[in-house]
Amino acid sequence: MINNDLGQDWKDKKLIIVEDDEAGYQYFESLLKKTGIRIVWIRNGVEFVNYVESEDHPADIILMDILIPLKNGIDATRFVKEKYPQIPVVIVTAYASREIREKSYMAGCDAYLTKPILPHTLLKTVGEFLDKKEVVRASSRS
Repeated sequence: MINNDLGQDWKDKKLIIVEDDEAGYQYFESLLKKTGIRIVWIRNGVEFVNYVESEDHPADIILMDILIPLKNGIDATRFVKEKYPQIPVVIVTAYASREIREKSYMAGCDAYLTKPILPHTLLKTVGEFLDKKEVVRASSRS
């Protein structure tokens, strides 16, 4: 079992963090590495699209900043949801406007977190999606 506050053990999971700000990435990475999850850091929307197109299973969950270079997070979310609708996308942004939130959900995001994000909130949100997928997989076997 991985040692972290909520007891998550996600060593068989993969997470993409789409974040152009290194300090922002390091914050998320420092919180999530305790879970054992494999983390892929992508710094812009074009790199994200290229990565998703090149992978059979790009991720189990995605943390997506909205203001990223070359292709914004809303367009990148729309792209991944068209190709992989089952992959949860959690928008992580400093922009808390209702308009941006609505655009994010219209693009297909599954959750919307406003920075600064408390550690417990991030782990709980990611866990809700990863643990839900495990329940669905387990119940489909019976």
